[in-house]
Amino acid sequence: MVADVGIINAERYESYRLAVRAAIERNGGRYLVRGGDVTVIEGTWDPSRLVIVEFPTLAQAENFYQSPEYLAARTLRQNAAMVNMILIDGSVPP
Repeated sequence: MVADVGIINAERYESYRLAVRAAIERNGGRYLVRGGDVTVIEGTWDPSRLVIVEFPTLAQAENFYQSPEYLAARTLRQNAAMVNMILIDGSVPP
């Protein structure tokens, strides 16, 4: 899962950030990237805050997104951040 997050209200976003972690972990996910400086080296995409979460399977990522815990966390995110989020069913090349 890759999320491009534009924080509008840092205090409210902090509540979301704390709530979403439990939902990620319950579905087997782990953070690979959470925030940090972004350097554009090619193209025009310039995300303000990038979050990358790895799940063992696409099904677990989808379960996370539909879970009651994440649905509750998303209400905390309202008026706190603008988010673009994608799921990628990727694999590691041999």
